[in-house]
Amino acid sequence: MKKKFGQNFLTDTNLLKKIIDSANIKDKDVIEIGPGQGALTKFLVLDASSVTAYEVDSDLKLYLNKLESEFPNLKVNYQDILKVNLDLEKEYHVVANIPYNITSPIIFKILDEAMIKSATLMVQKEVCDRITASPNNKEYNALSVIIQYYMNVEKIMNVNKKMFRPIPKVDSAVFKMTRKERELDLEEETIFLRLVKGSFHQKRKTLLNNISFSQEIEKEKVSLWLNKLNIDGNLRAENIKKDDFIKMAKNFKIIA
Repeated sequence: MKKKFGQNFLTDTNLLKKIIDSANIKDKDVIEIGPGQGALTKFLVLDASSVTAYEVDSDLKLYLNKLESEFPNLKVNYQDILKVNLDLEKEYHVVANIPYNITSPIIFKILDEAMIKSATLMVQKEVCDRITASPNNKEYNALSVIIQYYMNVEKIMNVNKKMFRPIPKVDSAVFKMTRKERELDLEEETIFLRLVKGSFHQKRKTLLNNISFSQEIEKEKVSLWLNKLNIDGNLRAENIKKDDFIKMAKNFKIIA
Protein backbone atom coordinates (compact mmCIF):
# COMPACT_ATOMS: atom_id res chain seq x y z
CA MET A 1 0.00 0.00 0.00
CA LYS A 2 1.39 3.41 -0.90
CA LYS A 3 2.21 5.82 1.90
CA LYS A 4 0.26 9.09 1.89
CA PHE A 5 -0.13 12.14 4.13
CA GLY A 6 3.09 11.51 6.10
CA GLN A 7 1.70 8.43 7.86
CA ASN A 8 3.84 5.65 9.30
CA PHE A 9 1.92 2.69 10.71
CA LEU A 10 2.61 1.18 14.13
CA THR A 11 1.86 -2.53 14.50
CA ASP A 12 3.52 -3.74 17.74
CA THR A 13 0.68 -5.04 19.96
CA ASN A 14 2.48 -4.58 23.31
CA LEU A 15 3.32 -0.98 22.46
CA LEU A 16 -0.23 -0.23 21.38
CA LYS A 17 -1.54 -1.63 24.69
CA LYS A 18 0.89 0.57 26.64
CA ILE A 19 -0.44 3.63 24.82
CA ILE A 20 -4.03 2.65 25.70
CA ASP A 21 -3.09 2.06 29.35
CA SER A 22 -1.36 5.43 29.66
CA ALA A 23 -4.30 7.22 28.00
CA ASN A 24 -6.66 5.98 30.76
CA ILE A 25 -9.77 6.14 28.56
CA LYS A 26 -11.90 3.38 30.13
CA ASP A 27 -15.60 4.22 29.50
CA LYS A 28 -14.67 7.69 28.18
CA ASP A 29 -15.40 9.39 24.85
CA VAL A 30 -12.35 9.41 22.59
CA ILE A 31 -11.25 11.24 19.47
CA GLU A 32 -8.63 9.46 17.39
CA ILE A 33 -6.73 11.48 14.81
CA GLY A 34 -5.29 9.58 11.87
CA PRO A 35 -6.35 5.99 12.66
CA GLY A 36 -4.54 4.72 9.56
CA GLN A 37 -5.23 1.00 9.16
CA GLY A 38 -6.88 0.85 12.60
CA ALA A 39 -4.09 -0.78 14.64
CA LEU A 40 -4.68 1.51 17.64
CA THR A 41 -8.41 1.83 16.95
CA LYS A 42 -8.91 -1.90 17.58
CA PHE A 43 -7.83 -1.42 21.19
CA LEU A 44 -9.50 1.96 21.71
CA VAL A 45 -12.98 0.61 20.91
CA LEU A 46 -12.58 -2.13 23.54
CA ASP A 47 -11.93 0.38 26.35
CA ALA A 48 -13.67 3.60 25.37
CA SER A 49 -17.36 4.42 25.58
CA SER A 50 -17.16 5.83 22.06
CA VAL A 51 -14.43 6.49 19.48
CA THR A 52 -14.79 9.23 16.88
CA ALA A 53 -11.97 8.92 14.35
CA TYR A 54 -10.84 11.45 11.75
CA GLU A 55 -8.94 10.08 8.76
CA VAL A 56 -7.95 12.23 5.78
CA ASP A 57 -6.90 9.32 3.55
CA SER A 58 -10.00 7.75 1.97
CA ASP A 59 -7.84 4.89 0.61
CA LEU A 60 -7.94 3.47 4.15
CA LYS A 61 -11.72 2.89 4.05
CA LEU A 62 -11.07 -0.78 3.25
CA TYR A 63 -9.60 -1.26 6.75
CA LEU A 64 -11.69 1.20 8.73
CA ASN A 65 -15.13 0.38 7.30
CA LYS A 66 -14.63 -3.22 8.39
CA LEU A 67 -13.84 -2.08 11.95
CA GLU A 68 -16.78 0.32 11.95
CA SER A 69 -19.16 -2.52 11.03
CA GLU A 70 -17.78 -4.67 13.88
CA PHE A 71 -17.91 -2.03 16.62
CA PRO A 72 -21.05 0.10 17.05
CA ASN A 73 -19.15 2.54 19.32
CA LEU A 74 -16.83 3.55 16.44
CA LYS A 75 -17.59 6.39 14.01
CA VAL A 76 -15.04 7.18 11.27
CA ASN A 77 -15.12 10.58 9.56
CA TYR A 78 -13.09 10.93 6.37
CA GLN A 79 -12.18 14.55 7.01
CA ASP A 80 -9.15 16.67 7.76
CA ILE A 81 -9.35 17.29 11.53
CA LEU A 82 -7.71 20.69 11.06
CA LYS A 83 -10.64 21.83 8.90
CA VAL A 84 -13.38 20.46 11.16
CA ASN A 85 -15.27 22.70 13.58
CA LEU A 86 -15.55 20.19 16.44
CA ASP A 87 -17.89 22.32 18.59
CA LEU A 88 -17.73 19.73 21.38
CA GLU A 89 -20.57 19.67 23.91
CA LYS A 90 -19.10 17.07 26.27
CA GLU A 91 -15.68 15.97 27.47
CA TYR A 92 -13.39 14.08 25.11
CA HIS A 93 -9.92 12.55 25.29
CA VAL A 94 -7.65 12.45 22.25
CA VAL A 95 -5.43 9.47 21.42
CA ALA A 96 -3.35 9.68 18.26
CA ASN A 97 -0.24 8.76 16.35
CA ILE A 98 0.18 12.14 14.65
CA PRO A 99 1.75 12.51 11.19
CA TYR A 100 4.99 14.47 11.71
CA ASN A 101 4.14 17.11 9.12
CA ILE A 102 1.06 18.41 11.00
CA THR A 103 2.14 17.95 14.63
CA SER A 104 2.08 21.62 15.74
CA PRO A 105 -1.27 22.54 14.12
CA ILE A 106 -2.94 19.52 15.72
CA ILE A 107 -1.49 20.25 19.17
CA PHE A 108 -2.68 23.86 19.01
CA LYS A 109 -6.14 22.74 17.85
CA ILE A 110 -6.30 20.49 20.92
CA LEU A 111 -5.25 23.40 23.16
CA ASP A 112 -8.04 25.55 21.68
CA GLU A 113 -10.74 22.93 22.37
CA ALA A 114 -11.64 23.38 26.04
CA MET A 115 -13.74 20.18 26.12
CA ILE A 116 -10.71 18.06 25.21
CA LYS A 117 -9.50 17.14 28.70
CA SER A 118 -6.47 15.05 27.79
CA ALA A 119 -4.41 13.99 24.79
CA THR A 120 -2.07 11.01 24.57
CA LEU A 121 0.03 11.55 21.47
CA MET A 122 2.83 9.87 19.60
CA VAL A 123 5.06 12.45 17.93
CA GLN A 124 8.61 12.86 16.69
CA LYS A 125 10.94 12.34 19.68
CA GLU A 126 12.58 15.75 19.45
CA VAL A 127 9.15 17.44 19.49
CA CYS A 128 8.18 15.47 22.60
CA ASP A 129 11.46 16.46 24.26
CA ARG A 130 10.70 20.15 23.60
CA ILE A 131 7.11 19.96 24.83
CA THR A 132 8.06 18.22 28.09
CA ALA A 133 11.31 20.16 28.70
CA SER A 134 12.03 22.07 31.93
CA PRO A 135 13.93 25.36 32.31
CA ASN A 136 17.73 25.22 32.01
CA ASN A 137 17.41 22.56 29.33
CA LYS A 138 18.49 23.27 25.74
CA GLU A 139 15.18 21.81 24.47
CA TYR A 140 13.12 24.29 26.54
CA ASN A 141 11.53 26.91 24.28
CA ALA A 142 8.37 28.96 23.70
CA LEU A 143 6.41 25.83 22.75
CA SER A 144 7.34 24.20 26.10
CA VAL A 145 6.10 27.21 28.08
CA ILE A 146 2.87 27.73 26.13
CA ILE A 147 1.78 24.07 26.21
CA GLN A 148 2.70 23.69 29.88
CA TYR A 149 0.57 26.74 30.70
CA TYR A 150 -2.56 25.03 29.35
CA MET A 151 -1.67 21.42 30.18
CA ASN A 152 0.20 19.22 32.62
CA VAL A 153 2.61 17.24 30.45
CA GLU A 154 4.24 13.86 31.01
CA LYS A 155 6.55 11.87 28.77
CA ILE A 156 5.42 8.23 28.65
CA MET A 157 8.05 6.45 26.56
CA ASN A 158 10.40 6.57 23.59
CA VAL A 159 9.53 4.51 20.51
CA ASN A 160 12.26 3.25 18.19
CA LYS A 161 11.71 4.07 14.51
CA LYS A 162 12.04 0.36 13.66
CA MET A 163 8.61 -0.23 15.24
CA PHE A 164 6.92 1.49 12.26
CA ARG A 165 6.13 0.51 8.69
CA PRO A 166 7.46 2.07 6.55
CA ILE A 167 10.43 2.89 8.80
CA PRO A 168 10.69 6.69 9.25
CA LYS A 169 13.98 8.59 9.47
CA VAL A 170 13.61 9.52 13.16
CA ASP A 171 12.53 7.99 16.47
CA SER A 172 9.20 8.81 18.11
CA ALA A 173 7.93 9.28 21.66
CA VAL A 174 4.59 9.16 23.46
CA PHE A 175 3.52 11.89 25.87
CA LYS A 176 0.32 12.84 27.63
CA MET A 177 -1.21 16.28 28.13
CA THR A 178 -3.92 16.79 30.78
CA ARG A 179 -5.84 20.06 30.86
CA LYS A 180 -5.57 22.21 33.97
CA GLU A 181 -7.12 25.39 35.35
CA ARG A 182 -5.99 28.53 33.54
CA GLU A 183 -4.26 31.06 35.80
CA LEU A 184 -4.79 34.16 33.63
CA ASP A 185 -7.80 35.93 32.20
CA LEU A 186 -8.12 36.32 28.41
CA GLU A 187 -6.42 39.72 28.28
CA GLU A 188 -3.54 38.46 30.42
CA GLU A 189 -3.22 35.33 28.27
CA THR A 190 -2.75 37.47 25.18
CA ILE A 191 0.05 39.33 26.99
CA PHE A 192 1.53 36.03 28.23
CA LEU A 193 1.72 34.58 24.71
CA ARG A 194 3.27 37.78 23.39
CA LEU A 195 5.86 37.89 26.17
CA VAL A 196 6.81 34.22 25.81
CA LYS A 197 7.24 34.44 22.04
CA GLY A 198 9.14 37.72 22.34
CA SER A 199 11.41 36.41 25.10
CA PHE A 200 12.54 33.46 22.95
CA HIS A 201 12.77 35.57 19.77
CA GLN A 202 16.58 35.70 19.82
CA LYS A 203 17.79 32.80 21.90
CA ARG A 204 21.25 34.17 22.66
CA LYS A 205 19.97 37.50 23.97
CA THR A 206 18.99 38.13 27.57
CA LEU A 207 15.42 38.28 28.79
CA LEU A 208 15.85 42.01 29.35
CA ASN A 209 16.99 42.66 25.78
CA ASN A 210 14.35 40.45 24.20
CA ILE A 211 11.45 41.96 26.14
CA SER A 212 12.67 45.49 25.54
CA PHE A 213 13.03 44.87 21.79
CA SER A 214 9.88 42.77 21.21
CA GLN A 215 7.55 44.94 23.34
CA GLU A 216 9.19 48.23 22.24
CA ILE A 217 9.76 49.43 25.81
CA GLU A 218 12.86 51.25 27.09
CA LYS A 219 15.43 48.86 28.52
CA GLU A 220 15.81 50.79 31.77
CA LYS A 221 12.05 50.65 32.36
CA VAL A 222 11.98 46.86 31.70
CA SER A 223 14.97 46.35 34.01
CA LEU A 224 13.29 48.14 36.94
CA TRP A 225 10.06 46.18 36.30
CA LEU A 226 11.84 42.79 36.26
CA ASN A 227 13.73 43.68 39.46
CA LYS A 228 10.45 44.54 41.14
CA LEU A 229 9.11 41.10 40.14
CA ASN A 230 12.32 39.46 41.44
CA ILE A 231 13.17 38.11 37.96
CA ASP A 232 16.77 38.26 36.72
CA GLY A 233 16.74 40.10 33.39
CA ASN A 234 20.29 38.97 32.63
CA LEU A 235 19.14 35.37 32.26
CA ARG A 236 18.05 33.95 28.91
CA ALA A 237 14.45 32.86 28.30
CA GLU A 238 15.48 29.19 28.50
CA ASN A 239 16.30 29.76 32.21
CA ILE A 240 12.93 31.34 33.06
CA LYS A 241 10.18 29.27 34.72
CA LYS A 242 6.65 29.23 33.33
CA ASP A 243 5.41 30.72 36.64
CA ASP A 244 7.66 33.74 36.09
CA PHE A 245 6.18 34.31 32.63
CA ILE A 246 2.72 34.14 34.28
CA LYS A 247 3.87 36.67 36.90
CA MET A 248 5.07 39.00 34.12
CA ALA A 249 1.76 38.74 32.27
CA LYS A 250 -0.21 39.56 35.44
CA ASN A 251 1.93 42.62 36.10
CA PHE A 252 2.56 43.84 32.57
CA LYS A 253 0.21 46.82 32.86
CA ILE A 254 2.77 48.47 35.14
CA ILE A 255 5.07 49.14 32.18
CA ALA A 256 2.68 48.89 29.20
